[in-house]
Amino acid sequence: MELVDRFDSRRTPLNKVTERYDVVEGEFRQSVHLWIENENGEFLIQKRSLTKKVFPGNWSITGGAVDSGETPLEAVKRECKEELGVDVNEENLSLIMSFRRELDFVDVYWLKQNVDLKKVVMQPEEVTDVAWASKDKIKKMLVSKEMTPSLSIYYETMLNIYDSYIFNGGKKFDIHGNEIKNT
Repeated sequence: MELVDRFDSRRTPLNKVTERYDVVEGEFRQSVHLWIENENGEFLIQKRSLTKKVFPGNWSITGGAVDSGETPLEAVKRECKEELGVDVNEENLSLIMSFRRELDFVDVYWLKQNVDLKKVVMQPEEVTDVAWASKDKIKKMLVSKEMTPSLSIYYETMLNIYDSYIFNGGKKFDIHGNEIKNT
């Protein structure tokens, strides 16, 4: 059982802990997504285990729920280590965007880091395969529904934000144009 902290619609802590999949109107949990980009501009994607509750067998990225008492930064590092056996180099990690979905707040991180796929240690209950994919390949996989559909909500926006991040001296913005700080 995964326990998570609950927040109101403005991401104010409610000082309440519930099971990850509990749905309470007006309450939200936190999640993290991690896009790992190599020096060739490709992203590390992973195939979800067939035993997963949501989107079994789909390709996705590293991510998951932020556990109770954990920060999103701690969660993204933990998820990467658990799912892939990869340590995150924080110097190359950026919080690129944050948004609210129906049940959670999602913090999207971008990591510039080469990962040797032969050294990846997949968590079998989470991941069955890994690969590098270009931005265009991911777009095609989203259209063909080979990738989890939740990523299509923000994929293009994320790429635009990242491109503007490079040209804005390292400043990061949420999908509403508000500057965000790494947490």
